[in-house]
Amino acid sequence: MCESERGYEMRVKGALPLLCAAALLALQGICWASEGGGGGQLNWTDFAYRLVAFVLLVGILTKLLKKPISSFLASRREGIRNLLAELESKRLEAEQRSAEQKAKLAALEEETKKIVAELVAEGEAERQKIIESAQKQAEYIKQQAQLAIQQEVKAARESLQEEIGEATVAAAEALLRKNLKSADQDRLVRDFMTRVVEAK
Repeated sequence: MCESERGYEMRVKGALPLLCAAALLALQGICWASEGGGGGQLNWTDFAYRLVAFVLLVGILTKLLKKPISSFLASRREGIRNLLAELESKRLEAEQRSAEQKAKLAALEEETKKIVAELVAEGEAERQKIIESAQKQAEYIKQQAQLAIQQEVKAARESLQEEIGEATVAAAEALLRKNLKSADQDRLVRDFMTRVVEAK
């Protein structure tokens, strides 16, 4: 139990007898008033006694209860002041924490934006690499296709030239057989032999 609560209990215990005395005096006054003795006239003596008793009661209560009530009110005032100071410090602390959290959140948002921008840049670079690789691959395939076409054309030309040569030889041979006589054939054989001998 804290000190202020103990002081409060002691003040209440000290004020209890005084309150009982005041209640007794009030009951006594009610009883005297209910006797109905004066027939409507004011009993000045009784009034003076009651007035003196009331003044004494108020004086005694004031004397006895002034310090406890004022100290109770002062301690209560101090408790409220301390509570307000504590609440103010907690409010300031909460505002500081809130500002820190907002700063962290702003930093986190900035970091998130930075990471997203980096990822977008990396994705763009990767996309560019893929496009360049695809273009190189397409260029390579195109070159290979052109090379294959050139080789096919060359092979077709060679094959065609060979066929043309064979057809020409066959046509010339047929023409020679048709027009060549045995004397011409002997002369051609001699010329060929002469050239072979000279070439050695």
